[in-house]
Amino acid sequence: MSSTSSRRLQELISAGAKDIEVSHIAGNLSDDAKRRSVSAFTYFVSTADKSYGANVGQRLKPLEMNVWKEGSAAAYVETVFEITVDKDMCNVFGTLHGACAAYIIDPCSVSALITLGRTIGVDGTGVSQSMNLIWHRSIRLGTKLRVVSTSMSLRGRLWDGGNLIQLRNIILDI
Repeated sequence: MSSTSSRRLQELISAGAKDIEVSHIAGNLSDDAKRRSVSAFTYFVSTADKSYGANVGQRLKPLEMNVWKEGSAAAYVETVFEITVDKDMCNVFGTLHGACAAYIIDPCSVSALITLGRTIGVDGTGVSQSMNLIWHRSIRLGTKLRVVSTSMSLRGRLWDGGNLIQLRNIILDI
């Protein structure tokens, strides 16, 4: 992404952030930082007429946003989202479709990257380059999922090492 595109994106995110209600989001980020993170998440999820999966992404609810070791070379961020598995997310067996699971992870992981980027003063936007999904059991229709994404920085650089390495995305049914 060019610096002009990145600057324009940051302007859009900032403009969209001012009216977002974040009192329901737990965590140690300031309300302003939470608004900017939710605004960025909303921007990337987009709308059904503009973006694949938006009808699912719009149902992801932010629950918590935390940053630890802010200002250090080893800062890390965790974002937590929740969604209930609905029929349009399932395969013919009534369980969460694998492609839908990957889609859910994508914007949630980006939320952690963007939040971390803002914390350490770099552009955290990007795209998923690799995903490795491991299934322990099927996730059934009606299950409430909790998606926990963690991103870390080492020596001031974003480190997005993929699922279960550095950028962890854990889907828990609750």
